[in-house]
Amino acid sequence: MTMPTVYQLNLIRRYFFFTVLAVFLILFSGNMLSYFLTKKVFVAPDSYTLKDGFPLFNNEEAYINFIKNYPYDPGVKLDIHKVSQYDTLWGIKKRYNLSIQTLIAANPHLKDLTLVPGSTIVIPHKNGTLLTFDNYFDVGRMADLLNAVKISGDYRPKILRLISPDDMRIAFFDDTYPVIVNNDIEKIYAYKMTFIDPLSTGFYTSMYGDRVNPFSGAGYEFHNGVDIAAPGGTPIRAARKGIVFFSGWRDGLGYTVAIQHDDGFMTLYSHCSRLHVKSGQWVEQNEKIALVGSTGRSTGSHLHYTIMRHGKTLNPLKFLW
Repeated sequence: MTMPTVYQLNLIRRYFFFTVLAVFLILFSGNMLSYFLTKKVFVAPDSYTLKDGFPLFNNEEAYINFIKNYPYDPGVKLDIHKVSQYDTLWGIKKRYNLSIQTLIAANPHLKDLTLVPGSTIVIPHKNGTLLTFDNYFDVGRMADLLNAVKISGDYRPKILRLISPDDMRIAFFDDTYPVIVNNDIEKIYAYKMTFIDPLSTGFYTSMYGDRVNPFSGAGYEFHNGVDIAAPGGTPIRAARKGIVFFSGWRDGLGYTVAIQHDDGFMTLYSHCSRLHVKSGQWVEQNEKIALVGSTGRSTGSHLHYTIMRHGKTLNPLKFLW
């Protein structure tokens, strides 16, 4: 076998050097053109925090501006919605046929599940996890965490666009639930996981908070729970294990069961037609405690469900999704 001459080796080195230089110049010029010609979205470093390496927006204005001006395909149609005084996450969930988890993922700036009138939220048009990221390799990492089958959106770096001009990109993981949420929502997640729905069927007829008086139709009153309409005789289950604090008749509420749980929680189940537990009795989660009825001050067969912690009422919908 003939060894290459010095001249041939120098020629090979020269070709290799100029090839590498040409590739570098093409990539560099492509990135420069992309930088100057591509629409950009500025994301201020203080508008998000990193959790497990993933950026979570903590500033509503910055996040909404990012979504409005995002120049690429996010993988799902997104609506920008101004919250009215009558809006709830559960109402929006029903209107768009979405899960609460989808709305949480699409709004990383939310600190609570109670919407504030005048604020702005993002509504995807299908269920899944909307992810913002600043490192392309995080897409694969999140896909593994979610066991995602389908990833939508223009999230892959282009060959002439190795440097992102907007720092942040979006990917949408179809039919998944978010696993990375802010610390405030994570606390709600933790408590939600310890509760179950007291009814296996039914629909909401009155939400937690101020409402028009259902008897007079005039004036507002504070409603300290949620009303779930269901056929009379439907079994009511203990949402969490605990000790029956009260079981009997209460004026206005009719036949009622109150269960004391750990962590300062108490649940109340009112307007029952029949009670199956007694005061002082220990009950397990999912144990039948009563039947749906319309006793007391009631307009029809339903369960009035209240959750309290340390004597203060909470919105039960935070635990019913």
